[in-house]
Amino acid sequence: MNTWKDVTIRLLGPVTLVKDTVPTPIRGQRQRRFLASLALRPGQVISKEAIIEDSWDGEPPLTVSGQLQTSAWMIRTALVEAGLPREALGSHDRGYELRVPPTSIDLFAFREAVRAVRDLYARRQHQEAAVRLDAALALWKGPAFADVTSNRLRLRGETLEEERTAAVELRALIDVGLGHYGDAIAQLSELVDRDPFREDLYVSLMKAYYAEGRQADAIQVFHRAKDILREQIGISPGGRMTKVMQAILRQDEQALSVSPGVR
Repeated sequence: MNTWKDVTIRLLGPVTLVKDTVPTPIRGQRQRRFLASLALRPGQVISKEAIIEDSWDGEPPLTVSGQLQTSAWMIRTALVEAGLPREALGSHDRGYELRVPPTSIDLFAFREAVRAVRDLYARRQHQEAAVRLDAALALWKGPAFADVTSNRLRLRGETLEEERTAAVELRALIDVGLGHYGDAIAQLSELVDRDPFREDLYVSLMKAYYAEGRQADAIQVFHRAKDILREQIGISPGGRMTKVMQAILRQDEQALSVSPGVR
């Protein structure tokens, strides 16, 4: 019999069941929302009320009970087609449970890989960290829950996107450690353009420019950030960004080393 090591549930992109690298789309919007709601909390009994909130944004149809049962049956059918037991989707009086190891879900595999990469980065094993993080980022096949229409799940997907951004930022800092300053600057510049209010991104970009010997560009990043933050959200640069700016002006190499503790 097949095992979960051969099967992956994808949430980072279209919600999909993958068997031996061959994707099998989950048929029907209800089924995708149902499975996504359960896969966010594997091994836990999720109440029917919580599933309904995720699936219908708090406005369920009168036939919701029957639709839940039908969706559970269709998901079990897909799991069986992948060679898994029907019991992989457990049914309880108060709800349902996805009985899977978390690492069989791409989101949790991604998180575990990023934790391992942070440890490698802290030990300055930059080359291995780069390889591992590239593999983790490759798990993303698009925005999380890309083909799910539930507003609640899409909001969760936006939160997960912050984890992806943090991983890309970490990848840029690994490039700095490898001496690939141009690659790091390109990645960080793109992140800043997408999220211009994230001060930590400006800090990392300033450090990357400085590491490449481009002190003037690092200073320009600070002033650009200051203008954007003041004009658009009415705040001044925070303490960390200001300290990095002062360190650049002093050419304080120790203060400007890229910290392994970056989130």
